[in-house]
Amino acid sequence: MKRFTSFDEIEALCEAMIRDFFRSRHYTNVQCVDIEGFVRDYLGVPIVYERFAEPDPGRIGFLSDGVRPLAVKRGDRVEKIVFPPRTAVIEKGLSGGTENARRRFSIAHEGAHDVLHRHIPLQTSPAAVFHSEFDADTTYSPDLLREMLNISECFANRAAACFLMPEFLVRRVLKRHNGSRKVIIYDNNILSQDQKLLIQKMADTMGVSYTAFFVRLSELDLFERRPVEEYLHAGLHYGGGDNDRAS
Repeated sequence: MKRFTSFDEIEALCEAMIRDFFRSRHYTNVQCVDIEGFVRDYLGVPIVYERFAEPDPGRIGFLSDGVRPLAVKRGDRVEKIVFPPRTAVIEKGLSGGTENARRRFSIAHEGAHDVLHRHIPLQTSPAAVFHSEFDADTTYSPDLLREMLNISECFANRAAACFLMPEFLVRRVLKRHNGSRKVIIYDNNILSQDQKLLIQKMADTMGVSYTAFFVRLSELDLFERRPVEEYLHAGLHYGGGDNDRAS
């Protein structure tokens, strides 16, 4: 099937939208996107929280089409509710502070689907869509796997990452925490402890998970790749020889 967009186009579109949102709010030096405000006020997508009771326990987000019902648990009862079109429904269990990164990504993901439905309607379906977290220990039906791994989900995941971590904001955070220097990574994605702590600190600043921020650094070419021998000799001080070299 012909692709009607690309990751580069998604990057440009999403960054332009976040910049426009920042201008509308008169934000100047923020380092974390108000993703709820962006989705609710800029995209015009209402956000509600419910306890999901879907057959796939990994489902934590839903963008309604006004037709497909969502199974939710209210009290001791499971009810099938049809939400108004373009309503983002987020798993209520993510509303706690410890789930901040997962909640923010799920909101961004549903907002991304709304944008993609308008931007590339021939590539995406107007039907309701879920944000599901993959669990390697869960047995999925072929239909669920196709739903989770289709091209629209890939585009929505990339757009969500762009909304939460637009390049200009990632570089702003990198400047604050690392003087704009790239993060040092060795062969086979080996990281020293100080670089892992740096990534976590920047991820916390942006309200995202360590894994999401790691992937984003790679997408934006913000890793400085070095041979692993440098880490073995100068970082871990193994192998003899000149072990006083700076890493």
